[in-house]
Amino acid sequence: MALKFGLITEIIKMIFTWFDITLFAVYFILLFLSIFWLLVFFSDGIKNKSKLSRYPLFSVIVPAYNEEESIENTLKSLIDLEYPMDKIEIVVVNDGSTDKTSEIVKHFILNHPENNITLLQQDNHGKGRAMNHGLKIIQGEFFACLDADSFAGSNALEEMLPYFEDDLQVAAVCPILKVQRPRSILQKVQWCEYIINMFYKFLNSKIDCIHVTPGPFSIYRTSVIKELGGFDETTITEDLEIAIRLQKHQYKIVQTFDTITETVAPSNWRSLFHQRVRWYRGSVDNSLKYKQLMFNRKYGDFGFLRMPTIILSGLIAIILTGTLAWQAFSRFFHWITAVSAVNFDFITLLKHFELNLNWLNLPFFKLAIALTLLAISFFIMVYSYKLVKEDIRNHGKTWVSLVTYLLIYSLFLSCVWIYIAYSFITGKKNKWT
Repeated sequence: MALKFGLITEIIKMIFTWFDITLFAVYFILLFLSIFWLLVFFSDGIKNKSKLSRYPLFSVIVPAYNEEESIENTLKSLIDLEYPMDKIEIVVVNDGSTDKTSEIVKHFILNHPENNITLLQQDNHGKGRAMNHGLKIIQGEFFACLDADSFAGSNALEEMLPYFEDDLQVAAVCPILKVQRPRSILQKVQWCEYIINMFYKFLNSKIDCIHVTPGPFSIYRTSVIKELGGFDETTITEDLEIAIRLQKHQYKIVQTFDTITETVAPSNWRSLFHQRVRWYRGSVDNSLKYKQLMFNRKYGDFGFLRMPTIILSGLIAIILTGTLAWQAFSRFFHWITAVSAVNFDFITLLKHFELNLNWLNLPFFKLAIALTLLAISFFIMVYSYKLVKEDIRNHGKTWVSLVTYLLIYSLFLSCVWIYIAYSFITGKKNKWT
């Protein structure tokens, strides 16, 4: 019995050593990326835009599937845009909804005859098909996609269109994204997440590395998207696929911080899990689809940094979660070994328990790296709120949400990545719903 425990212990020690080596490698990569992004942060790169000099015809495509609860407010946000009414056309594509989405849109059109709003009907074929359906009939020089659960800021066009005038290579412009009126703790956590993600968008925009044009009111140059063949109808993340395709053809994607688009966040863990699986699985699928961009000099920072880290971020999350789980298991195994040596005599163990803390044996190198990463994370959080003009002390949203985000939500996202890895291994296909 003792021999078996000794053999198992040696195997565990060997595995733990390899985990330690892997963990050091991950720490090094995280530290390298953190320092790199800090250098990007302190560098120049964001150019000031000019004012809008003209009012080109502008189109909006609203793909909608079972959005009866939000579609009316979505359309209201569009007719409230600060832009000449006769220069805006709105095309709603009903993607085979089984609720009252179509009826609500028809009623809205009847009540707003002064606005140019068209309703298109199609069977349920997904967002990519809906976008292409609308793309066939729009006349605008520029167009936006607005998900039917999102709401555009009234100043969006005044702030976003000038980027297209300043640089003909700009093919897409993205707004700030925020969660609309978060109520539950889960939605408040996502509220924090969206704000922090805008900091990374800020950094990526400095070096032309934006890899996704989100559905909530990203604006495109119509001629470019039509020239590239429209949206991919087979992918589950068409907004990410079109962004990578734009990068592949050397077009620019701009992130602006002068206008806000709000979106409804999932209110339960199940919906959030399915949403994130779709997002992250889609990001991996499209990264592999465009793998020729990786480490390709022709695509600069986007090829050498952005494309590899799309997949690397998932691998790091899996490794860190696996390491945490392994350390917990290892400690539990050592404890079982110790109590088995005294025939599970817990009373004797408690009587002879001593807290022997040797400061010289503490893992100072790991602690230094962890504290450095923690300090950088704190800086990112503070600056993220400043960037999107939010008060970090804002009416109770922040601190509970931030703690939940750091301690629980990160583990949840790691579980999402583990599930994605499982789906790849088993060949399981992902769907929109």
